[in-house]
This record gives sequence, structure tokens and C-alpha cells, in this order.
Amino acid sequence: MAGAGWKKTYMLKRRTTSTSILRKDRSSPFLRQWQLFDIAFKFLLGLWWDKITKNYTPRQRERRARWLVGVLLDLGPTFIKIGQALSTRADLIPLEYVKELSQLQDRVPPFASEIAISIIESELGKPVYAAFRDFDSIPIASASLGQVHRARLHTGEDVVIKVQRPGLETIFNLDFEVSHR
Repeated sequence: MAGAGWKKTYMLKRRTTSTSILRKDRSSPFLRQWQLFDIAFKFLLGLWWDKITKNYTPRQRERRARWLVGVLLDLGPTFIKIGQALSTRADLIPLEYVKELSQLQDRVPPFASEIAISIIESELGKPVYAAFRDFDSIPIASASLGQVHRARLHTGEDVVIKVQRPGLETIFNLDFEVSHR
């Protein structure tokens, strides 16, 4: 670690949680609701345990906040957006949570470049290299709703290509359905 000016700039990593098993069937409102209840229960149980054991130190809050960020990443775009909104509310939640949740603003992991290329080719109706002279398969940015790739047209003009995350509409619709139950 360098001097005082050193700042962590890393990409959050998706983790596999015990609730990831339920992610396989993203079309079942019941399973999604069960997944959300399971996560809420574990989080609240952890907070209760911290209170009982008097282990509500800044380090423990940071640990819980990191777990919550990982879970929000696993839950997908709807919950990443909720985490982003909460990251701006230092008046409501402890600073350790604000700090960890703020990583959801600009460090969301990208999805596979092969999937991005497949989406672009499907949308354009032709292979990527038929549409672009150059295409950078490594995204220059990724967010809760999509990611951005550099490309160069055959005319030589540099462009950026925004690619929406796959299954976004399905996940949003499922989450809205569950929230209206």
C-alpha cells in the first residue's frame, strides 16, 4: 500500500451465496420471494446476533456491509439500484454501509464479453467485425443495467457501444411482481 493518497480502485466480484441456487429459475415469483425472505432473515439475524453479543463495532458493521453488497450484486439490477440509492443516505444508515454500498455506483462487475458480443450481433443482425473495424471485447465501464465497449467504425470513427445486461426486463418484471404481492 502506497502513501496516504492511495485509493482502492477495484472491481467488485460476484460471489456465490447460498441463495444462488434459487437464481437458476428467474421466472418463479415464489422462489424469488423465498430468496428475498431468506436474505432478509439472515441479515436481520446477523444484526440481532451482533446486538446480543455486543459486537457492533465499526469493523463488524463493515463486514456486514460487505456481505450485503455481495448479496445485492447476486440479486441483480433491481437491488443494485436500491443499494445505489441507499449509498447516498448517510443520514439513515451507518457510514460503514454507505462506504461499501457506494461501490455499487461505479464498480459493478461486467458480464461476459461473449454475451455482450452475442447481444450486439443479434441487435445488428450481423457479426461484430462486419459492423466495426475494431471492437474491444473488454468493457471500458460496467453498471447495474449494462456495460460499454469501445469500437471503431469502418469509416475510422471511434464509437462506444452500450450493451444492456441480458435478461434485464425479465428480472425487473419478476422483482416488481414480487414487490406487489
